[in-house]
Amino acid sequence: MSTVLKRISDAINGALERAFYKLGVTIGTYPKTTLVLTTAIACACLVGLVRFQQEARVEKLWVPQDSDVTRHRAFVNEHFPPLLVPGTLLGQRLPSSGDAGVLEASVIKQLYLLHEEVLGSNVSSEGVSYTWDQLGFSRSPGGNVWLSSILALWNFNGTLINSLTTNDILDKLNEANLMDPWNGGAYQYETQLGGIKRSGGVITAAEAIRETYRIIANSTFDSGTGNDLDKRGNEWSKSFESVVRSGQWTAFSQMTVFTIYGQLQENSASINSDVRLLTIGYVLILTYVIVNLGRYSRLEHKVWLSFSGIVSTGLAIGVSFGLCSAMGFFYGPVHSVLPFLLLGIGVDDMFVIVQVWSNMSKEEHEAHTVPERLGLCLQRAGVSVTVTSITDLAAFLVGTSTILPALQSFCVYAGIGVFFDFVMQVTFFAATVALDAQRVDEHRDACFFCIKLPDAWKPLNIKGKWLSRYFQNVHIKALAKLPVKISVIVVTLIIAGFSIYSTTLLDIRFEFKWFLPSGSYITEYYDLNEAYFLNSSRFYYVYVGKVDYSNPAVQVQLESVMNVSETNGFCAKPPGIDPWLPALKEWASVNGANLTGDANFYPALSVFLRGPGARYASSLSFSTSASGSTSTSQTPKLLATSFRANFVHLPHTRDKIKAMDSVRDSAASETYPGGETGFAYSLFFLSWTTDKVIDEELLRNLLLAMAAVFIVTLLLIANLLSSIYVLFCVAFTVVDSLMVMHYWGLTVNIVTAVITILSIGLAVDYSAHIAHFFMSSGQKTRQERVDDALINVGVAVFSGGFSTFLAFVLLASSESYIFLSFFRILFANCLFGLWHGLVFLPVVLSLIGPAGHTGATPTANSNIDGTEMYGLKSASENKEPLTTDDGSLTANSAVALVVPPEETSRKWAEARIGSIEFEDDRREPELV
Repeated sequence: MSTVLKRISDAINGALERAFYKLGVTIGTYPKTTLVLTTAIACACLVGLVRFQQEARVEKLWVPQDSDVTRHRAFVNEHFPPLLVPGTLLGQRLPSSGDAGVLEASVIKQLYLLHEEVLGSNVSSEGVSYTWDQLGFSRSPGGNVWLSSILALWNFNGTLINSLTTNDILDKLNEANLMDPWNGGAYQYETQLGGIKRSGGVITAAEAIRETYRIIANSTFDSGTGNDLDKRGNEWSKSFESVVRSGQWTAFSQMTVFTIYGQLQENSASINSDVRLLTIGYVLILTYVIVNLGRYSRLEHKVWLSFSGIVSTGLAIGVSFGLCSAMGFFYGPVHSVLPFLLLGIGVDDMFVIVQVWSNMSKEEHEAHTVPERLGLCLQRAGVSVTVTSITDLAAFLVGTSTILPALQSFCVYAGIGVFFDFVMQVTFFAATVALDAQRVDEHRDACFFCIKLPDAWKPLNIKGKWLSRYFQNVHIKALAKLPVKISVIVVTLIIAGFSIYSTTLLDIRFEFKWFLPSGSYITEYYDLNEAYFLNSSRFYYVYVGKVDYSNPAVQVQLESVMNVSETNGFCAKPPGIDPWLPALKEWASVNGANLTGDANFYPALSVFLRGPGARYASSLSFSTSASGSTSTSQTPKLLATSFRANFVHLPHTRDKIKAMDSVRDSAASETYPGGETGFAYSLFFLSWTTDKVIDEELLRNLLLAMAAVFIVTLLLIANLLSSIYVLFCVAFTVVDSLMVMHYWGLTVNIVTAVITILSIGLAVDYSAHIAHFFMSSGQKTRQERVDDALINVGVAVFSGGFSTFLAFVLLASSESYIFLSFFRILFANCLFGLWHGLVFLPVVLSLIGPAGHTGATPTANSNIDGTEMYGLKSASENKEPLTTDDGSLTANSAVALVVPPEETSRKWAEARIGSIEFEDDRREPELV
């Protein structure tokens, strides 16, 4: 098998090396043309942004599109168009000794003043002014505007309310079978009063009070924000928030407010506030790259080369966004981390290319033209960069098979971005390397190209390269010691074992309030609402479609479903359920109405809905809107019905999933004539459905991504053992990151799942470079080959990881859940990825690493002239260039691609690194 892999690898690597050499020579010959073409292609791709569409709707982001909840939502929206709930206020006042809390007369009277101010506020939208009576939702034609408020007990009568005493309020609430005269039906204590205090079964006080307003929805999808936009609803919400948050309601110790508009604004503010942190992160990366790519001299610092590397990544990001938009893929909230990912991968490739360039000997730089040098550079660096880029690409492509739309779209964006990141680094950035080399050869100033330095100019003898010296003098020597090797392996395995155990403790949980800043007023509402109204805030509906409601047998089945639903252990009691059919039957029994047959059933139902059953009108969907008609020929037929139930307290995500499945089973317990069954649905089911599949999707995508990584590394590195070692390093990095997730307060959800999957792409880079250079090294022993790999690419790997860390380090102070999760997971990924790539893998390879490829290209030159390793004569023996004036390859260029069979000297490599301290050294500086 190893022979077959070797032949495949030789064919692939040989073809790649020849292709990269030719590419380098071509780009080096025409660098300016390359820059113009790549920039033009990137700009052309940006045209796709005309179809750019953001998506922020939960059902489009996190929910499988072929799931039951998606089909149920479509049914509900068709028959029960959603209402916009623009505002809920929640006031708190803790009762003191002898105090009734929010049930004090002064509090209720102030609540009425607030209510009047809310209803008296007119709003304007698109030149039209609206009053509350025009916006408010009524459950039945001509009925009262629906309001959930304790004030409804007195029909919002200001004179009556202002005359109330605290005892009057308590007496009212303690009435037996208390009814809501405004909305109809029994008074819902649990939805309006929180922290109720009782003495001997009698209500004596309450700590919180909640009041909810609803207006008729008038929303359309806005591709700019990715949300359903209701302009007049937003205007009303702003007015409502302004009233509630005015600070004049001093009877309450705390007054909070919730609106959909406010939540969206707070979400946007949270993310936008971190844009500044991202900008600073980019500046930090640029600074780090500038410091590390060159020397501290006018000739050899690399400001513009560093900037071009960042620009090349920016072009890749633009291409990704343009192409994905053109193909119709949306941009979601988690996509905001894409620039970090692509920048980290791009900078890593840039460091590898520059380090290979700088590792070329002084004699090589002097003996060959710039195109020839760039060809040799890409020939040596191209395969390593290709290995990591293809593994990253494969890891993201397998993610596109997920059933979660947000993750699928993200993986498409990331996959295309990674591919073009690679393309831009080996074209655009390589072209700037060639231009910078021409500048150095012409002895021009690094900042101001028009200034040519004097021939007598000498750089200051400023010693640098501390990172190179660390790897040579400290890192390599330390890892060569047996006690260190044993310690590294033991520590790594202990951490991995503990991490695997910790992953079993990860909870599956997601709350939408996590998207809000910690100090947000919407967060305050969520916290109070959960403290006092948790049960009544989580509810569901049971729906039945078009069946023969006038059939007595069907009515029995409907009542059976209602009974099963109410006796379900996850249904809160009180309040239980208040279904329409038992109420209709009770009314028919009292009034002698016949409910059998359409001719009897629908006229009776129409009368019932215009009278005591008005509160049920919103629970029924008719074939027309004329629900008040009494003509049997015009009376509309029922298309769907529903009834509401509340969940008991569900503290854990797995409890919510069990509850959802249980109430669905209850709703579908009867099959009606024609095969119709009912179903349970709630907006909460959208996120709970995601929670139900997210752990399976995360595990599936991780395994598929690792399988893709293994296959690609096996083909390109062409050694089974090395590929297994790389796979273990990636797997250890992932499980270690999951361990950090658990102990740093993160849970498994769609956000952390996306970030974890993308972290595989970064984790591969740390190990694949080392493995590739180890297998390509021409040194004799395992230890020498490990040292050779660390000398040639160790600095680049560390710099790539550290620059990635700089990109997101400032997000540690972020208030955005997405960015904070990104920081915590990627911090662990960088830390453990560098450990496994630069410490653990070299130790393993030095002990039980496979033999190198026969005839492998040494990564350190075998002679001081630097030409024999590529089958070239020295500069003194052969002056024939590798290219002609028109850029075509000469016969000598073919010899440059011959792989030498001889060994190389590690001592020479050490001497070569040390030579960078010489004051008169004119070759390109080595990477720090």
